Amino acid sequence: MNINNLEISNISDENRRVFIEKKLFEFNQNQSQSVINCDCLKTDKTTFIEVYAENEQQLLIGGLIAFIDWGRWLQIDTIWIEENYRKQGLGRYLVEFAEEKAKKQGIKRAKLCTFDFQALPFYQKLNYTIYGELEDFPEGHTLYYLKKILLD
Repeated sequence: MNINNLEISNISDENRRVFIEKKLFEFNQNQSQSVINCDCLKTDKTTFIEVYAENEQQLLIGGLIAFIDWGRWLQIDTIWIEENYRKQGLGRYLVEFAEEKAKKQGIKRAKLCTFDFQALPFYQKLNYTIYGELEDFPEGHTLYYLKKILLD
């Protein structure tokens, strides 16, 4: 193959993008039944797991938003707790609630990411382990990728 005879373009083209994505999808499905099962989930409606906490005045003071991703993992996407309610066990409750709900759906693993200035020690206390990190993202900080086995 002579690469000099190829035409390379970097023009955005939806038809070409769809074509390339379809070809990768077809390749992936030829690899194993597990991949086919995962790919089927790409077309399913997203299954969200949402847990919210309100105070006595019915003001939202915390919440967790997660979903079951196409690989059949619980993806904890967002968790936030009002500052006055932190370090009282609410975060642990929200995560464990989401994990239990996922396990009832047969989900065996969970994953999330967090920055060094967010909640790394919190997740490690909940038995999440680091499987990757991206240094200097953003500059001067590290993004950590964590996972946890929910069911064997």
